[in-house]
Amino acid sequence: MTKIQNAVNILKKGGVAIFPTDTVYGIGTLPKKEYMEKIYKIKKRDFSKKIIALISDKNKLAELINETDENIKKIENILKKYWPGELTVIFRANQNFTKHFDKNMETIGIRIPKNETALEIIKKSGGVLLTTSANISGENAVTKVEKLSEELIKNADIIISNEKVKLTGKPSTIVKYEDGKLTLLREGNIAFEEIINNFR
Repeated sequence: MTKIQNAVNILKKGGVAIFPTDTVYGIGTLPKKEYMEKIYKIKKRDFSKKIIALISDKNKLAELINETDENIKKIENILKKYWPGELTVIFRANQNFTKHFDKNMETIGIRIPKNETALEIIKKSGGVLLTTSANISGENAVTKVEKLSEELIKNADIIISNEKVKLTGKPSTIVKYEDGKLTLLREGNIAFEEIINNFR
């Protein structure tokens, strides 16, 4: 069995996996409350800090968000240009989806990573993984397996390393898309100015 298939089997049983994305190593699980709580526990992360969804392709978007067709059309150009890639977009959440892991979640951050390993794991696990960076809260995100904290290594169910692909080391740019408008929440390698220029 390949390491990826092994990770998928573990995730489907409610496990937690550490794997590379295009930016930093991530820690992820399937969208269920008790699975997600494991990640918060392992990371010592505050529950008020939201987790993002990595998806395998744009067709998954409709299940996760609550948005008008008009607004989807308006942002389509941005998604085409930057997905897969280092852009996380926060949409109004489809609460039929988010209620499975956080009944108070009104918005959800979504991204399609560019890393082949990550995409294969996400796709084979059902197309959506809840993820955050693989580090103890407050510590730096990492781009190499050997830099992972001992505690994470001990508590994750599986770690997939991928040393062939260099990770950028800079978390993704995060924008919020609300009422047809974009707001910058965090700038990464993709400049907000460039995004806005492509949005018009």
